[in-house]
Amino acid sequence: MQEWKMRTREIAYLLNPAFCGRILYTTIRAYNEKSHRAFPFPLVYLVLPLVLHKETRAIISSRTHLHIWAQQNPQLLIDFPRRARELIPITNEAVEMLLQTRKIILTPSGELEVPPRSKILNREKYTDSEIAECLTKCAHIARWFEDAGKVENIYISLGVRP
Repeated sequence: MQEWKMRTREIAYLLNPAFCGRILYTTIRAYNEKSHRAFPFPLVYLVLPLVLHKETRAIISSRTHLHIWAQQNPQLLIDFPRRARELIPITNEAVEMLLQTRKIILTPSGELEVPPRSKILNREKYTDSEIAECLTKCAHIARWFEDAGKVENIYISLGVRP
């Protein structure tokens, strides 16, 4: 990962840890609330490539199961493994920030949870229409992951090797 001052302005603005952390936080929180389970850590690396890619984000819907969605939209998965790999450092930074600020915690089994007594990040505050769409799609992704079963199955559906 490049030093912060060495990043291009666009990367620094669009992929900053606060914004990416908000996306991850929203997904983790939605997953925790729906499933009543902790969020499997390996899935955190799939969230940003799904939400930040505009064409993919536009057709994410929890009305369709992840496996069916992936079969119906193979064109979106052509470069998905590359996007996921390129966003690993950005995801790591966002997770680190969330852990340091105690917005999420790492469970003893290595999974992620929003602490029960933490102050909830407001979904409407400081958002425009595109950010609101990203946060809405986070809830859809959380439902996908909850319904899809094992982590390995989710990775396989998206064409990524863990």
